[in-house]
Amino acid sequence: MTFPDWYRVRHGYAPFPWQTALAERIANGDMPSALTPPTSSGKTGVIDVWLWARLTGCEIARRLVYVIDRRVVVDGVLDYAEGLAGTLPETVRPAVVQLRGGITIDNDWVLNAERPTLIISTVDQAGSRLLFQGYGVSERAASIHAGLLGNDALWVLDEVHLAQPLLQTLGAARNLGADIRILPMSATWTGSNTHGLTGADYAVPTLAARLTNPKPATLVKLSGEEDLEMELVKQAGCLRAAGSKVVAVVCNRVATARSVHTLLSLEGESVLLTGRSRPADKDDLLAEYLPRLEAGSRAQGRVPLFVVATQTIEVGADLDFDGLVSECAPLSALRQRAGRLNRLGELATAPMVVVYQPRKDDRVYAKGAALTWKWLTKVGTRNALDFAPQALGALMTATPPNEEDAPRAPLLLRSHLEVLASGTARVDLTPWLHGFEHGSPDVYLCWRADWGVKSVEAAPPRRDELLAVPLWAAKQWSAEIADAEGAGAGGEWGYRKALTVLRWDGEQAEAAALQDARAGDTLVLPCSAGGCDRYGWAPNSTAPVRDVGDDHRRVRLHPAVYPDLADDIAALLGAEDTTAKDWRQLAARVGLDVPWQVLPVPDGVVVLDRGRWDSRRAYRAVSLADHSRDVGAEAERLGRALGCVHTDVLRDAGLKHDAGKADPRWQAMVGATPGDPLAKGPGGGNPWLSLPRGWRHEMASVARLPESTGDLARYLVGTHHGHGHPLFPAAPETDLWRATGDWAGMRARLLRTHGHWGLALLEAVVRLADWRVSEAEQASVGPAPPAAAQTQGNRL
Repeated sequence: MTFPDWYRVRHGYAPFPWQTALAERIANGDMPSALTPPTSSGKTGVIDVWLWARLTGCEIARRLVYVIDRRVVVDGVLDYAEGLAGTLPETVRPAVVQLRGGITIDNDWVLNAERPTLIISTVDQAGSRLLFQGYGVSERAASIHAGLLGNDALWVLDEVHLAQPLLQTLGAARNLGADIRILPMSATWTGSNTHGLTGADYAVPTLAARLTNPKPATLVKLSGEEDLEMELVKQAGCLRAAGSKVVAVVCNRVATARSVHTLLSLEGESVLLTGRSRPADKDDLLAEYLPRLEAGSRAQGRVPLFVVATQTIEVGADLDFDGLVSECAPLSALRQRAGRLNRLGELATAPMVVVYQPRKDDRVYAKGAALTWKWLTKVGTRNALDFAPQALGALMTATPPNEEDAPRAPLLLRSHLEVLASGTARVDLTPWLHGFEHGSPDVYLCWRADWGVKSVEAAPPRRDELLAVPLWAAKQWSAEIADAEGAGAGGEWGYRKALTVLRWDGEQAEAAALQDARAGDTLVLPCSAGGCDRYGWAPNSTAPVRDVGDDHRRVRLHPAVYPDLADDIAALLGAEDTTAKDWRQLAARVGLDVPWQVLPVPDGVVVLDRGRWDSRRAYRAVSLADHSRDVGAEAERLGRALGCVHTDVLRDAGLKHDAGKADPRWQAMVGATPGDPLAKGPGGGNPWLSLPRGWRHEMASVARLPESTGDLARYLVGTHHGHGHPLFPAAPETDLWRATGDWAGMRARLLRTHGHWGLALLEAVVRLADWRVSEAEQASVGPAPPAAAQTQGNRL
């Protein structure tokens, strides 16, 4: 099927000519160096082109990594991609994932590594995973993510002006052996072999209207003493009085946006949209307000509304405003904001106001806003100019702007990569991802009413409850206020500094001080800590935060989570004859689809819709011979599907990866009977009475390998639980250390042959084969396992 026909089936209308031309180029093996269509011209159509190319057998990467450095827009592209994937049969549907910190590996996309996958992410999440330091990913799983994102992947950088350091780092990674293609997208990109609009696109009436209908912008400059928030409110009121019904006010800082929203709420209905919000809260807001402000909603008539937002709406958000007031920002950012004004070209003209106030302490844009203001006043006439894409493009051609220099990033060297991939050190990735002078990595905050280690490990943080906050903002929130201005809040801020949070790494939770947060951490706070309201990050709020940790796949039956069920929960906890069935029936009342496994936690239980297992305790006993055979076969099959050359080595490593479990002490731990060794079992009493704490079965597996075993197979056996990069944890038996030999030297030789990302991919194949076989072994359609087996743990 041709791309236009395929696209029309998916969307109900034809693609733009530039999208069709791109599909034709890729079908002929001609990938452009950059995409240059301006905003409002359907740039997310690159997802359609990639998917069509995959389905029709074109040479294109298995994974599309779509990077946008705006959090709320990531959610918008995710919705678009999921809708597109939903039009396809399940057998050919790609995986669509959004990267966030701390998600459990059980539900992660990596388990289906051979499936075409669309990964939507911020700079921090995708970039950190490529560099073996995945934010919010456990150190043991980091190499798996690096292996998949660094091989057979096309990285699309939307509005690349926001991600110049990452672009530089991706280029260096490719030079160091990463099997990736890089496709920047920016209307201002200069260079050869680009792909953008042609006369055929301007001949399409709907697209021409988007690009040419006037957007007259008035320029307003304030002195340092004038009130910026009041001026933004005033200008929004003027646009409303002039006839604009849905008026947006875009601010450079969340604090400014909150103040403006508060003031505008006195003038009329107002909603606040920022990138610092939990997906669950954002979904609630958009469900209420999106029908009134999304593209295409104008035809149904509009009720007046003020929309106050931060720069997070600049890229990709499918919003459509009648009037726009914007704080001055770099020209590239202003162009994107203007792209949300009269987005579909339905209005003959749409007004805009740019307000500039000089700032010396501009954390967000440094000197970029000042350079832009200088250019705007130079090319404008009587403090006004047209921000329509075609008109503004003509001005930029006639008088090129002097925008702020792109942030500089350090060159990624092989020596850097060795440290990053070692798994033994946490490295600040900010320079490689955001440049020396710009940006801050995120941390992910999660609030729980049933706060506690056991509760978090039984019900790990899920994507919809994570709030991304810059690391500096989280630390500022946790710091004491010692000056006179903050004296009144001294007790509260002192409490926050001392507040203990739980750091979740994707496998386990541990206590940590909020002040000690690290880049990419997923931190679980008690709801009583405050800091979040219905609009998102609210550091001045002390009100308890709403717990949004449950969904249709799990519920936490705890009196703090469900106060209205406190009596029922207490009765079940207090009764001697309470069964798992009783808990499942209560879980069904609060919306769990298929209640199954019941996990006890302090003062309640967690009910899951499927079982969870670990290597020490399993619902079903699994023969060591059967497990080893199946992992070997799965590693060979998966390696072949991913195009790996060494499938015979992958099979051999899979066959031998658990050889160390033949140790009699392991067999006693899992409850095996003599002569019938198990890979997993329901347990045989206290394991620590028979097996030293810290003993690693993968090291024992290496010790049992024949001397003829090659380096690669030895390495894959030894690293199949994420250790050995190049160090193993301290083992209680020196024989295990001696058996590994010159492990670091062997790894160095393998890296010279396969490279960091190539070796990580081979490791990932064996580890994923082990996980997938183990999942299948423990799958059950029967009744829930006995209570003794109902534990939550980590894969060893």
